[in-house]
Amino acid sequence: MFFKLLRYDCKVGIFYHYKKLIAVLVLFICVYLDCFMQFRSYATLDTPFTVENTLGNTLLYIFAGIQEYDPQIDTQFIFPAVWMLLYLVLAYFTLYYPYNDLEESGQNILLRSGGRRLWWTSKCLWNICTVVLFFLIGWVVIITACLIQGIPLSMELSRNINMLLEMRIASPFLYPTELSLEILVLPPLVMIAVNLMQMTLSLFVRPIYSYIITGVLLLASTYYQSPFLIGNYAMPIRSSRMVENGVNPIYGVLFSVGIATISYLVGLLYFKRYDILRKGNES
Repeated sequence: MFFKLLRYDCKVGIFYHYKKLIAVLVLFICVYLDCFMQFRSYATLDTPFTVENTLGNTLLYIFAGIQEYDPQIDTQFIFPAVWMLLYLVLAYFTLYYPYNDLEESGQNILLRSGGRRLWWTSKCLWNICTVVLFFLIGWVVIITACLIQGIPLSMELSRNINMLLEMRIASPFLYPTELSLEILVLPPLVMIAVNLMQMTLSLFVRPIYSYIITGVLLLASTYYQSPFLIGNYAMPIRSSRMVENGVNPIYGVLFSVGIATISYLVGLLYFKRYDILRKGNES
């Protein structure tokens, strides 16, 4: 019964909305083209610092985020538009399906699914599958583009990649050779935690308000570097393996798993006494 329900959620909640998948594909193509143009522009500069492009450099550039903002330094806060766009789009894609499924089917779907626990667990796994698929599409686009252009499929980072990322020269840069954990694992893991938290919040408030909370959390993470703001762990440029005062990626894994687990349990406990009929009338 559970796997039948999960299969239904993936079919209706993901593949029936194929236009969203196409939008994700187009989004990552545009993001890659922006990255390609930046590497190309940097190569034309008269500078002794060279940055040889690799798959790792490309992924780092796209998912990097921004450095910690220091108002004491006379520099302008640079809004990480690409970073915010990717994660806000992903958060929006998982926003309404559980809410609409419950509103449209109500108690009938709960009876067919075998109970509230199975329904909630299936929706959480659907959420996780959506996040993983989002990143898989992105990785496939980027890897395919690298293959077409003959860019090495290596996660090795160029020593001067900080120059392309426009990091402050005064920053204590550590010149890592690779950041696979920060680039490949933490971004999807962080977004799984954020999306599960958003879905749980939607039990207490309308989905649009939980989405606003997600946006504020991500925005605050760009402005403040703190181990308690989860968005920091989805910025490889803030890793303690990249800058001396960065956030620890291992703590990021534990923090993300903890947030995801708490969100699941809080949502499950609350949903067991969730008044579906009253919520339906309010909407």
